[in-house]
Amino acid sequence: MPKIVNDAEVFFAVMQVIMARGYDRATTKQMAAAAGVSEVTLFRRYGSKAELVTKAMQFVAAEMNFESVVHYSGDVHQDLLGIVTRYRTLTERYGQLMEVLISEMRRHPELQTAMARPLQVLQLIGALIQRYQEEGVLRAEHPLHAAGDLLGPLVYLTMVRYAFSAPQIPPVNLETHVRAFLEGRQVRSE
Repeated sequence: MPKIVNDAEVFFAVMQVIMARGYDRATTKQMAAAAGVSEVTLFRRYGSKAELVTKAMQFVAAEMNFESVVHYSGDVHQDLLGIVTRYRTLTERYGQLMEVLISEMRRHPELQTAMARPLQVLQLIGALIQRYQEEGVLRAEHPLHAAGDLLGPLVYLTMVRYAFSAPQIPPVNLETHVRAFLEGRQVRSE
């Protein structure tokens, strides 16, 4: 009787191998061994290494369900707080994976497909910011630059924590972070 393949377990194993070895040095043989399946099973079920990584990233995106927190409520502070809260969860769980994939995209253009969904989420955040800009709540600037300013510090601190194994860097207080972000951007009515 053939072994039942658990997609979540396979994707988790793939992510672990990539985080440990990088995309370049990670082999499908290593991924298969980590997942407890044969390499043939990986190819039959998921396709090439790039397709497997893309499916793993789609799994992460579905798990994180960013679309559910990127929505307009009329309360810019609460909307942005919901986004950064979910984003911190993402960086805590998968920040190292994202760092590896982003750093290797230039050498491996096939990874752009794997990173398409994170880019779509960034664009959704930008669209939300743009809506608040159009309503006069936030000052005008390129919405994707503002989204980068909102998420950038979280990305940077996560990368530093992974790169230097620096647990002494405390987590960002998200409430304070959103207030500071809005301080320079919120339009004040006199």
